Formats: sequence, C-alpha cells, structure tokens
Amino acid sequence: MTSTPFAALSLYTATPAQTIESRKRTADQWARGLSLEAYLERDSIMDTHEHAAGGKLVTWVLAPRASPTTLDFLCSCETFRRMGIVAKRAKEVDAREVREVTAYGIASVYTPPRNRGKGYAKYMMRLLHWALAPRSALPPSFPAEWGAPPDDELLRSAGVANGQFSVLYSDVGRDFYQAAGLGPSTKDGWVVHGALETSKLIGSSTVASTTEKTPDLNIQILSEEDVIALYDRDTIWIKDDLSRIAGDTDHTLFSFLPDKGVGAFVVRRTMEFRDGSKPVLPSTQWGLAILPPGTRDLKDALSRKGLGPLHFVTWTLDLPTTPRTLTVARLRADVNTFPVILDQLLAVAREEKVEKVELWYLRPELRAVADAKGWATRERPEHLSAVKWYGDEREDELEWVYNEKSVSCLMTLVDDADGDADFGDLDSAGARSTRASRVWCRRTGYLGGRRECMLVRIYEQGGRAELFAGQLHMPRDRTPLSITVPPTQTRLLEELRVGKHV
Repeated sequence: MTSTPFAALSLYTATPAQTIESRKRTADQWARGLSLEAYLERDSIMDTHEHAAGGKLVTWVLAPRASPTTLDFLCSCETFRRMGIVAKRAKEVDAREVREVTAYGIASVYTPPRNRGKGYAKYMMRLLHWALAPRSALPPSFPAEWGAPPDDELLRSAGVANGQFSVLYSDVGRDFYQAAGLGPSTKDGWVVHGALETSKLIGSSTVASTTEKTPDLNIQILSEEDVIALYDRDTIWIKDDLSRIAGDTDHTLFSFLPDKGVGAFVVRRTMEFRDGSKPVLPSTQWGLAILPPGTRDLKDALSRKGLGPLHFVTWTLDLPTTPRTLTVARLRADVNTFPVILDQLLAVAREEKVEKVELWYLRPELRAVADAKGWATRERPEHLSAVKWYGDEREDELEWVYNEKSVSCLMTLVDDADGDADFGDLDSAGARSTRASRVWCRRTGYLGGRRECMLVRIYEQGGRAELFAGQLHMPRDRTPLSITVPPTQTRLLEELRVGKHV
C-alpha cells in the first residue's frame, strides 16, 4: 500500500465521530478484559470528569488536508491540558519564583496496523509540538516539506499553543519519542526523565518487617473522596516544597499538581463493569494517612489551623496485568514515617491480592530506606516518563519533582507502528538471535501461537534468556515464557513487539 505524502496531511482536532472511531481502534490494544461497549462507556464517563471536561481533553487525528473529518484518518493521540508549576531561584537574589503554567499530558498514541511502517505516528508527534507549544518556543519557520502548519484558528479554538512543557509515558523505549522533534530530522522531542521504580514482589512468605517496633501512630485508611480532599491540600504543600527546594539548586524545577481531577484519574480509570451493571471501583481503599495525635479523621485534621503537611501514601491498582500491581500514586513521607508506610503497603497488597508493589519517585534518602528493607530499584522497563520543555532552559538544567503515578495520563502510551527497529538477527555473537526457537518473526507475527498483541522483552540471565510477555492485551494468557539461548548472551536484549497471530 502506498504512503500519503506528509505535505498532504495535517493535524486536526477530532470530530465526535472521529473520537469514537479512535477509541474503537484502540480497544483491541487497551480494553484489557472490557468489552468494546464497556470500554467506550468507561471513556464516555471519564470524559465528564474534571481532568477532561471543559476542553481539557483533546483527541487529535492525522488526516488528509483534503478530507480532515474522514473516519479513515492515519493515526491519533490524546492530550490533557493540566496545571503545572515551575520554580527557580531568581538570578542574583535569594528569592524563589514559583509560578503556575499550562502543561500537557499525552496519551493513546495509536496507528492502526494497515497504516504502520510509514512514519505517520512520528510525523503526528512532530506536528503536535506545533500545536502545544507557544509560537515563541518554535523555530522561526514551519518546515517547507510539511506544507502548511496546523491551522491557527483551530489551535485557538482548542485552547492550546500555550504549553510550558508536555509529558508522555513511553512503552517503546527512549528513542522513538525523542526522535520526534520539531523538524524533519531533529531529535529534540521528548526526553526520558527519572523513569525509576522501587518495587517488591509479594509472595506467600512476604511479611511486613518486624525488626523494629511499629510506632503507635494514628493511621487512617483513605477512601476515594478522602484522597481527592487530600490532593486539594497537597497542592499547596507541593508549591511550598518547590519554593524551598529551589533555594538549594540551580535547576529549574517543574511538576504537575494532583488536584482538579488529575490525581483522581488513576483511581477512577480502574472502574469495572460487572454483569452489565453500573461501573464500580475494584476497591474502597486508595491510600492511608498518618494523622496528628488527637484528630478523629482526615476531615478533622485538614480543618485544624496551622496544620503542617501530613505524611501519607495513595495508590492505584493495575489488576488486569501480570503481575497484579499496586502502584503508589503519591507519597509524602520522611525517613521516620516511610518504614511504617512501606510495611502498611505490604499489608494492603495482601488484602488486595496483588503480587507487586511499586513506587515511581523516591528521594535518595527514602530510596535508601527502601533498599535497607529489601526493596529493589531499577529503571522501569516500560511507561518511561519523558518531557519536552518549551523554554530556554537546557535539558540538564531541568528537574522533574514528584514524577509520580498520580499525574500520569495512561499506563499504556505506545506506538508500535513505524518499524524503526529491525527485529532480524543481529551480530555474530547472537545477542538477539532466537531464530531456531520459532519464538518470533520479523515485526509482526506470533509468539508461541498465542493470539493478541503483546510486548516481549528478553532479559539475559546467566546463559538463559527470559521472554516476558508484558501485558498490553492478553486477557487469556499472561504467562511469562522462557527459552534456552546460547551462553554468549551477556546483556539486556531490546524489546520486541509482536502483532496478532494471522
């Protein structure tokens, strides 16, 4: 099938019909056990929530200039307009400037199989800079080979072209989105920042630490409503934090804020539809707070004048995955309260019957506490947080504070479409050669005859390589696989992405 020239395409805000079509396309990838009807209903419900309402959620399509409203658009994505904050020490004075800015989260980047391998997704992401960034942050002229830039009136009506930064969470490694820059050949796109996780697997023998006596603390389990109320107050505390931290660094600090529905998103998105009934959340507990002595509950604590920041943890559940995971959404703790919080998280994990607990952002002193209690820290194998900064600061001058799950858009931001990676055999050392095992074929194909779309990563483990079928859409079989490989394999092997069995 021939490709459409890029100059004949542009980026458009989706019509209602295009939005529905976009979601129908992505259901195979991301419904994760929901029927198509339930998947569309969930997104329709989420559209009415504060994080998306009022034009904050925009679906974008890459479509022909001659037919911008066609349902046969090439690919699509979503953006969420959010409040961010930026803090930096004022030059030559001991003052900390903290200001609110408009910023964006990007999600649901998707190209249907028939349009893959033609560079459409990367072109769409390049055009997205020209939609989200203020004109002052863009090059003086739009690339001539791309034709005309996105329509100014369209951008004004969408309320965009004003972002200080945009972020996404990549499931295709570090390079794809960084290569989607502002020009045809520039690689000044989204750069991965702080994509670490600290985690512990929960087994039948996993118990909370008993080496130290648990302090007598006033701990309250938090409901969804409690978490939302706490985030409203935490927004004030985060601004104070960045102001304080800015006084001790030359970096420009930035963060999202968890209020206005942003933090609630990762809880509400877990809604389930049971027996065709109204949607329900899979749990009633979404966090815990350590309250001051003498306070009855969270509401009482938050009503006290002169209250300092509470120490707390909130979380979300990722249950259709293997392993079933509790991911910390937001954490506020110090070295004294963090050990207690870690033990409480393990207790909650057993109650919720999850198999893994993970945290995305820890200050060094808290990571040391977790390490001492047997938690492991590594770079996340997926959901790599990446930022594009629309300002004068260099990448090495930026610091993303509170880069946590509470402000993430979607767990599964992927585009496996453009075929930039060659999944054939590599060098003579056999670093990624598994041809004899019939485990995979080039680009799209099958994994052991298993149907559905899955992400495959091969990790070297002392002469054996483990094929881990990461959960994108595997409702029937989520079992990790392994094969024997030559002992010459001595490093982490890059991810493969396999399509449907045909």
